[in-house]
Amino acid sequence: MVWLIIIAALALAIGPIFYLLPNAQDRFLAGLRQHARQLGFSMQLYSLDKLDPTAEERVMASGRQLNPVVECMCYQWMLREPLNAPPDLLLRRLPDAATVSVQEVFSGWGVPKLGERHIADKTALEQIGHNQNLRNILFECVQNLPDAVLALGLDARSVSIYWREAAAIPRAADEKERLNDGKSLLEELRNRLQTIALTLVEAYGRNSDNPG
Repeated sequence: MVWLIIIAALALAIGPIFYLLPNAQDRFLAGLRQHARQLGFSMQLYSLDKLDPTAEERVMASGRQLNPVVECMCYQWMLREPLNAPPDLLLRRLPDAATVSVQEVFSGWGVPKLGERHIADKTALEQIGHNQNLRNILFECVQNLPDAVLALGLDARSVSIYWREAAAIPRAADEKERLNDGKSLLEELRNRLQTIALTLVEAYGRNSDNPG
């Protein structure tokens, strides 16, 4: 009986410690983010407005309007040169059945027609329409982004991806292999964002002939 009491007491004391230990997913994300910092990314948690909310997600039973969002991580590649009025765009991966009004820009990618970003996105698309090189670079980029990437952002300071990093690489028994695949994907994404950044600098940099 005494031994049972001792074992129960130890279980109560040690149990919370095991609960707090990082699991395989936590270790994957920690390793991925560490590598992202080493590559030069800045990161922050972000909320994107949902493009396919259900009626229940948009309005409570009481009639109060809701703003359903998708939680994701924003990985920013900071620009190394000031730009003159570059496009301010948040290009979204479109769901199979959007329930809000959207404008498709490239196959499977577009912007909401309403909302707080509407004017900025509309102006940015007009700018990009006059720059065929930038448009081609963006098209090539979004068509090759992994499904985990929900949006691509451009502004005066950075080029960014918004993604569900935990879903970027399928879970595997070999944690090290999964993390290595994640690191390789990050390096590929960095190269794509660098290409966009260089194109923006060429078009809107202080020393460019075309300020946008």
